[in-house]
Amino acid sequence: MRRVVTTGLATLALTLGFAAAPASAENLYTPSEEDFADCPARPANATEWKCFVMTALDGQFRLKNMKVRINHAVRLTVAQGKVNGQNVAQTGSVRSEPMPFVAGVLGTPLEIPDPTGWKVKIEATGHASPGILYPSKVGLKARIIGDGLGDNCWIGSNAAPVILAPRIQWAIPSVQGGLLMVKAKVYDDIFAIDWATGCQSPLVNTLIGAANATSNHFDATWAIRHKTF
Repeated sequence: MRRVVTTGLATLALTLGFAAAPASAENLYTPSEEDFADCPARPANATEWKCFVMTALDGQFRLKNMKVRINHAVRLTVAQGKVNGQNVAQTGSVRSEPMPFVAGVLGTPLEIPDPTGWKVKIEATGHASPGILYPSKVGLKARIIGDGLGDNCWIGSNAAPVILAPRIQWAIPSVQGGLLMVKAKVYDDIFAIDWATGCQSPLVNTLIGAANATSNHFDATWAIRHKTF
């Protein structure tokens, strides 16, 4: 039998004394049992198996010279536990719609659509690494969508994913839709991306191709829930 367990993370947030940063606009999110629809099945011989759902309520990606605003609730599902005594992690899915590239100053009246009109859709690759509280790393890929790019323009792949290792900036217990969870600000400002592949326009790699890891940035406010199997 499965049960929802959120009090442990909430207690941790209080114990460590994490405090919230100034409030920001958040995308609509109503928690429900559907949050756990993509939890990876518990492997044979697994113990302490937990499925974590991190729903991004706001945030951004910056890839070299271009920026993406997280303009809807994006759900990442991962799980971890022990199998035959070894720590393992699995990715369930990323539930996301295409998000637009933007220019100007994000979160202000100076934010405008990027002149390219491109969008990006984030997808899971199956890669995840176990961590202390939740999987510490997750492998993603991003499809770049736009006129003249073709239908197979990607940054990262299942075989060579973009590896994010989100770190917690602050965390607080939160009640949303009558359910207790943890709200946390997470970020990763050191991750590498490789050249885009399958794109019909060389402009992609000019603008958002391979770059020094410190040129890329991700941050988001996560609503974190988890379930123990």
